[in-house]
Amino acid sequence: MTTAAPQPQPVRPRPQGQLPPTQTRVVAGARHLRVAIGHWAGGHTISAEELTRRIVKGRMDAHGRRLDEHARLAQQAHSRATKLRRRAEQNNGLVPADQTALVTADHTGARHDAALAALAEFDVAALDVGQVLHRRHLVAAARYTLLALPVGGILAAAWTWESSILLVVATAAVATAYVRGDRPIRLTVRPVPADLIAATPLVTPIATPAPPAEPAAEMPSTDWQDQLRLYVEYAVSHAHQNGQLGVHAHALLAQLQSEGRWLDRTKATFPATLREAGLPTKVVNIRGDHQLGVRYDQLTKALGRLPRQARAEDLNAHQEQEPQPGE
Repeated sequence: MTTAAPQPQPVRPRPQGQLPPTQTRVVAGARHLRVAIGHWAGGHTISAEELTRRIVKGRMDAHGRRLDEHARLAQQAHSRATKLRRRAEQNNGLVPADQTALVTADHTGARHDAALAALAEFDVAALDVGQVLHRRHLVAAARYTLLALPVGGILAAAWTWESSILLVVATAAVATAYVRGDRPIRLTVRPVPADLIAATPLVTPIATPAPPAEPAAEMPSTDWQDQLRLYVEYAVSHAHQNGQLGVHAHALLAQLQSEGRWLDRTKATFPATLREAGLPTKVVNIRGDHQLGVRYDQLTKALGRLPRQARAEDLNAHQEQEPQPGE
């Protein structure tokens, strides 16, 4: 009994334009590596919140250095003036040179005292997108320069010593791409360092609140934006009359919830509701308490006019007309 010899399988021709499997794997791996390197070198591993906090921290540190320098110079000037006055009491007067020095010391001390009063406490200014983008470009420039250094070193070594260095490097790059294959690299953003968050407590975290599950039931009414703006105008105007810069967002929410409104909002989500209604939010300093809220000057700028002041009949009509949540 004889066994038939196996028939050879026909070789299927590769479609025109299709790369061999090995080359396809290398190309896919090189593409994923290029995307990952570009993600890192472009500074996209750093979040916008971290960049904002670093900008603010740099300004805070510069502000603190200026305060320390003015305080040191003012102390020196006042000490100099005190010594000259003691000398004048002991010697029943001063020579002309010391008299000039005393006047100069008093003038210098007063000038630095005025500088300290003008600097006052640090206020976090609103940063636009361009400032954060500029900082990201600086990070990208530094990282691309860091990547260019080894490339330049390899080219210089190949030019100076042995050109086969390029062959070794190219082989290593191809091998790395082959090992990677068609497995995308997860592009992540590093968390903001805890020490940076602690050093910039006045910066509001950049976060987009989750949308409400049922918009129709969450909103007090179809014209809730107008009603909320009117309420905030009254509250901020009243605070301005009492010598305050504005009103904290949590204070607005607490008053609204005490009246049975906006019970579905929290201290963390209510600032987003204010911004959605067209009301600007910013850190407000009220008796040393820095919290996110609505400032009188920012509200005036947003409205294009002075905020309205509440009268007794306005408050009564407002409370009667404003619908309750869920109506």
